[in-house]
Amino acid sequence: MGEEQEEKKDGAAAVDLRKLYQFEPEELQLDITHSSYSNLAYVQVTHRDVCIDFLEMPGVRREGRALVNGTRVYMSHAAAQKLAEALSGILERVHMEEGMERYVPGGLEGRRSSTKVERKQEDRLV
Repeated sequence: MGEEQEEKKDGAAAVDLRKLYQFEPEELQLDITHSSYSNLAYVQVTHRDVCIDFLEMPGVRREGRALVNGTRVYMSHAAAQKLAEALSGILERVHMEEGMERYVPGGLEGRRSSTKVERKQEDRLV
């Protein structure tokens, strides 16, 4: 009790950050403040983190220049590995179950990646 009174006198307060970031699952509420479409991602990796630029291609022409909107996301190596694993598993399952469009690797020219995709052709008579 004496410590609390001393803290109030000099205006200082001890803050336990762990308590600020502790939540019960039912207290969490998702708040997505921004969303955008991306059909191209540029990934950069440093010794500290991973940076992914999600781009909206081909962009639009303004004043003689091409303007490409994008969103940059930084994450730790561990978070990027979890993202890669989750995306790979989810997309493989969806491809097998629903026949979605699929990227075909191989058309690499130097460091540029291929834009070839394949899609299961289903001919149906109506």
